[in-house]
Amino acid sequence: MTEPPTMTSGSVRPFAAWLVRADAAADEVAAMAETAVAARSGPRPVHPEAFDPMPEAVYVYRQRTANADHVGIVCDLAPEVFVAGRVLRHEEVQPDRVDALARYLESVPQRVELVSTMHHAGPVAEQVVAEALASPPLLDVPGADGTRQTVWRVPPGARTDALCRELETGLHYIADGHHRVAAALEVWEHSGRAPGHGVLCAVYSLGGLRLDSFDRWVHGPVDAELLLDLLRRAFAVRPATDADDAARDGSAVYVGGRWYGARFTGERPPGSAGLDVSLLHALVLDHLPPQTRVEPVRELTEVLVTACDANGGALLVPPAPALEVVTAIADAGEVVPAKSTFFAPKPASGVFLRAPRDVATVGTA
Repeated sequence: MTEPPTMTSGSVRPFAAWLVRADAAADEVAAMAETAVAARSGPRPVHPEAFDPMPEAVYVYRQRTANADHVGIVCDLAPEVFVAGRVLRHEEVQPDRVDALARYLESVPQRVELVSTMHHAGPVAEQVVAEALASPPLLDVPGADGTRQTVWRVPPGARTDALCRELETGLHYIADGHHRVAAALEVWEHSGRAPGHGVLCAVYSLGGLRLDSFDRWVHGPVDAELLLDLLRRAFAVRPATDADDAARDGSAVYVGGRWYGARFTGERPPGSAGLDVSLLHALVLDHLPPQTRVEPVRELTEVLVTACDANGGALLVPPAPALEVVTAIADAGEVVPAKSTFFAPKPASGVFLRAPRDVATVGTA
């Protein structure tokens, strides 16, 4: 891969924010707008009294789950760096979802949903994070899903300048937020590429997020024998006792009231086409009857099994790809099918808003 030109100075920058007040977090911190749009719910209103205005700054943002801490740096990235290929994507987007998100961003310009990116963390970023974690936070509140949200402000001046300069070197990879990036760029295009637009990102080190996959729920009724026959043409298929047993072979498949393990036996193509989710689409799902509805889902397995039992559907659970495979796909300029990878935890909505003066001069992205 020929690496594109480096980011120009000022491509990574502080931003003026409203930070949610601790006593209002229970009402304001919620799932991100992409989930709300998917559910066709209206935009959430902004309650100024629930937020404290902050000076322009960069922040350290930690999400603490029951299993791990995930720490990123929240900053503003110029939209030009996405267009120039300094921030790489690895996943297709669905145009209707992008359009819906763009309308959402334009309707409530203060409400921004953080995009998660990853990069090779340098010494400045590592030191900034270490110093923050050893100091009292600005904010420490529970999130809507029980993930604890903690925020520190990076000292302004030389420390912030050095951090932004370091983040401008090397490539960034979109982890979570392909649709949000596309929507932000659409808003920017609608403005005539007006100067000052930005995409708010939580920048994590490579490996700083948990990588999983989306399942494929085939709405019923499904011809179980047809699906199994398609699988057997390219996969070694065996009955399994449960989902965990099935997953030992690679992909776990639930159809006809029982689990099967499915291991690909052919020559695996390079890049995106060789991912298990891509193989399942190309060799199995794309050959089901045209009216078949296949939905990417993230839900408890037992919930999906119950749904399959209720309407005769099927569930395909591909394994998560390795992170180095995902970054190699991005480096090669390839993409995987939409909703194939899942990076967690997702940033919460409502921790940060853009300050009104940013909205007036920047628009929203």
